[in-house]
Amino acid sequence: PLQKKVIEYGNNETSAEDLRCYDFRGKNTICDNCISMRAFNDNTTYVKIEYQNDKTFMITAVPYDLADRKVVIEILKDITNSVFFNTNHIRDDAKLIEIHTLIENMNKLAFSDALTGLYNRRYILEKLPVDLINTALLAKDITIIMVDIDDFKDVNDKYGHLGGDLTLKRVAGILSGCIIRSSDWIARFGGEKFMICMPGAKREVAKALAENMRHALESTVIRYNENEFSITASFGIYSSKPIGN
Repeated sequence: PLQKKVIEYGNNETSAEDLRCYDFRGKNTICDNCISMRAFNDNTTYVKIEYQNDKTFMITAVPYDLADRKVVIEILKDITNSVFFNTNHIRDDAKLIEIHTLIENMNKLAFSDALTGLYNRRYILEKLPVDLINTALLAKDITIIMVDIDDFKDVNDKYGHLGGDLTLKRVAGILSGCIIRSSDWIARFGGEKFMICMPGAKREVAKALAENMRHALESTVIRYNENEFSITASFGIYSSKPIGN
C-alpha cells in the first residue's frame, strides 16, 4: 500500500500490471480513507463500505507477512443487491444519491477532525508516507509546513475552552483558505498545531504560502461573546529534494 501497486487475483489467475490501486478502481486519485494503509500500519484487518459506479462494495483489507515484506490483501465484494437502506420514502432517482452521500459521510468520519473539519492525525500517518514515496519515485520535491498557534494556552485561560475551540476553527478556515494548489492538503496535527503537505512544491513556494498564512492570521480579529482579540502563529518549513538536485 505504500506504493499503491496492485497485483490482481481473479478467476484463478494472478496478474501484476503497472497499475496503482486508484487507477485500478477508476478513481484517478488516492482514497482519503485508505483502509489498506490502516491495515498495514496497525497490522490488523479493516472493513469499509464504498459506493462507486452505482454499485456498493464491501472492502476488507487483511495484512499478510511474506518472507521479505508485508502486503495487504484487499477483498472486494459487490453487495449492491444484498444490503438495504431504509429509503422507502425517497424516489428511486434520489435513493442512489442518498446512499452515496451516506457512505461518503461514513468514510469521512474516519479521517476528519471533528472540531475543525480538516484532516486528522490518522490521515497524516496514512497519507504522508505515500506522498513521500511518490515524490521520491517521480524525482520531485515535497515540502511540509508546520503551524503552531502562539500562546494558545493564554487564549484558553482567558476565554475558556469554547473560546479556544472557536479560535481553532477560525485558524483552520484561514489556513485552508490560503491553499491554492489542488495537490496540497492540510491536517490538524494535534492541539493547536497544523500541518500542510505540498507534494511537488519547492521550498520557495512553501515560504510564500507560509507568509500569506502568517499575514492572514495576524490581520484577523476574532470575536467571542463581547471580546475581540487577535493571534499570531509560528511556522516551520521542511523540504525534501530529489537525489541529485
